[in-house]
Amino acid sequence: MKLAIIGAGAMGTLFGAHLALAGNEVTMIDVVPEVIEAINERGILLEDDAGSHIVPVSAARAEDMKAPVELAILFTKTVFSRSALRAAGTYVGPDTLVLTLQNGIGNEDVLAEFVSRDRILLGVTNYPSDLIGPGHVSSHGKGYVRFMSLSGVHGPELERVEETLKTAGLNAAITPDVAEAVWEKVAFNAVMNGTTAVCQLPVGGIAGSEHGVSLARRIAQEAVSVAAAYGVNVPMEKLWASVSDAFAHHGSHYPSMAQDVMKKRPTEIDAIHGGILARARTKGIPVPCIETICDLVHILQAEYGAE
Repeated sequence: MKLAIIGAGAMGTLFGAHLALAGNEVTMIDVVPEVIEAINERGILLEDDAGSHIVPVSAARAEDMKAPVELAILFTKTVFSRSALRAAGTYVGPDTLVLTLQNGIGNEDVLAEFVSRDRILLGVTNYPSDLIGPGHVSSHGKGYVRFMSLSGVHGPELERVEETLKTAGLNAAITPDVAEAVWEKVAFNAVMNGTTAVCQLPVGGIAGSEHGVSLARRIAQEAVSVAAAYGVNVPMEKLWASVSDAFAHHGSHYPSMAQDVMKKRPTEIDAIHGGILARARTKGIPVPCIETICDLVHILQAEYGAE
């Protein structure tokens, strides 16, 4: 399959490497010259449970693409989605399928500003991935990909995408109730990313504090209540089991939003906490913890320029 991976960050690089190893024609799309140069010169260096691999992959800026691809997978940070999609006309044609596996909620609505809704696939993934350097990614442990067409049509094209991902060693499944998986992840991220970003602590810093655990539970409960208002069942027990597992086994990990705040980079606060907050307001549901986290991260981001 001819694919474009939009965004050569941790997740995009991981997926690009797996898909290229499986024999697909993969192009990594990015805007950072050092990233494009590193991938074109050396390929992707992938470290996983099977060892180290150097995977030949091409990389390019969007404007350098000359023909449409069959599938584009959107992995940019949500804050960069529109600029990436605005430039994607050189390789996203009327027949191209576009799959978003980004964090947060509402990504399909942004995609629909640029791509016909019948060509959009909405999904979620929880594969672990750490970017070591340009074109160099480390991933250890298991994960999954869950996705569905925005139109709800389950046909040969969707099955081909599923088979392409599975053949690449990615645990992919067409999931009619993908909204549940998306909300589960956004609720989990609201707990982990928001608390660690505001406190600028690793996961263990939250887990080791009774106040941190209490705050985490309240955020989880707020997210679950908003999902329920939209007809999406996110069991609190299942969500809290995932949070507890992270508390127990990933204490030294700094989630992406915490890393972004500490390195003074744009965060995905508007797609995660802001996305939940906007939907809560529409339904008149109070979410004071999520709203406060959202405000605090915006305050921190505003200070980047002041410094």
